Amino acid sequence: FPWFLAVNSGAVPLDDAGVAQYGAKAAQQPHAGRTGVTYNPALSKSAKIMMATTVLYLIIQLPASTEESETTVAADQAKGEHFWALVGLAACIIAFILYLRECIKEANEDKALEAVIEGIKSKQISITAALQFAKTTSKGDLSQTLMNEDAKRLKKIIRPFFAQYDVDCSGHLDVSEFNQLLIELGEKSQGSKVLDKFKEQDKDNSGSLSFDEVAEFLYSFIKDELNNKPCDDQKIQHMMPAYDDDDEEEAIPEDLADLSPAQQLRRVLFRSIWMMGVGTVLVLIFSDPMVDCLSNWGTRTGIPAFYISFVLAPLASNASELLSAYTYAAKKSQKSITTALSTLVGAACMNNTFCFGIFLSLVYFRGLAWQFTAETIAIVLIQWIIGLLTIFMRTHNKLHAAIILLCYPGCLGIVWTLENVLAWD
Repeated sequence: FPWFLAVNSGAVPLDDAGVAQYGAKAAQQPHAGRTGVTYNPALSKSAKIMMATTVLYLIIQLPASTEESETTVAADQAKGEHFWALVGLAACIIAFILYLRECIKEANEDKALEAVIEGIKSKQISITAALQFAKTTSKGDLSQTLMNEDAKRLKKIIRPFFAQYDVDCSGHLDVSEFNQLLIELGEKSQGSKVLDKFKEQDKDNSGSLSFDEVAEFLYSFIKDELNNKPCDDQKIQHMMPAYDDDDEEEAIPEDLADLSPAQQLRRVLFRSIWMMGVGTVLVLIFSDPMVDCLSNWGTRTGIPAFYISFVLAPLASNASELLSAYTYAAKKSQKSITTALSTLVGAACMNNTFCFGIFLSLVYFRGLAWQFTAETIAIVLIQWIIGLLTIFMRTHNKLHAAIILLCYPGCLGIVWTLENVLAWD
């Protein structure tokens, strides 16, 4: 439901190619009822992570299925699954740590630099234009020796092409390979000049250059010509994410507006810890009574508690995702809709790693049997459906949103069919 809500609240006109038009373009685009959202490619990567983490369920599900085929006694099943519950718990912890690491890496990623790299790969930006971009955004003076952060930026641009032409993975390029690298980078240069510079950089006369030597070569070669070429800022800007066009700045709360950045950071950290602490206390107080309440509703209505919990529990446990998805999507920008949908995909990744790990710890330490075959199949199948839609379709209209919305009752239908028709647990 949050996905459906996000797409509907964040929908903007689509152009003839079916791509959402944000910012000023939206007002110029006659949509005639054709609306939808287009998110950044980063969401596809998150969807792949979500799908990959569903494999964790198989660690306990496969042994559980084997045990169920051999015995119907829960205690005996639990003994056979005990070791695999521990393996699954360890795998969940590792996956959770890796996921957090990926989130931190994504948060610190240089989006503009990635856009330049993509422009080079599509041959829309030459290495000279990329260096001009590095010059305008660097912290140091690029007329001096290449070092520190600026060196990392340039090397990040060069590395994909270096690896492509380093066929034997030796970590070195000869003259012909290096010329091909320059051509791939879109740099038009004279062969004699390239050869002279190549020899200067080949300090040991080995006839090949290491990656660092190649980076220094490119830097010195382009630096000499940088002042003699017209700036390609417009060409570079064409490849940049349209931050100013369709993304507004986040509003700063009034109580933080007059503070320094360091004070704002401390205040936000304190507020976050305080709110999470209060939330944790509330969960500890009300979670057990809520489970009892849902169980009693099931007993009184004759409906299995699972189905009641499946419908009602998310309204409480996932209310934050619902609210944040709507709030971000309502801003109607590509960045905000990506954030909104990423929140939902991220919640699924957390469920597949952190929450599932807690579940497996209960199975292991309390000697419980895993008897959730139908639920496991439904969870994995629905996540793969949503993941594939996210990976292969960067634009979602209201029809796609409705399909994803139907996955919610569809999941219940799958569980009911597997349990009542196929007699699976």
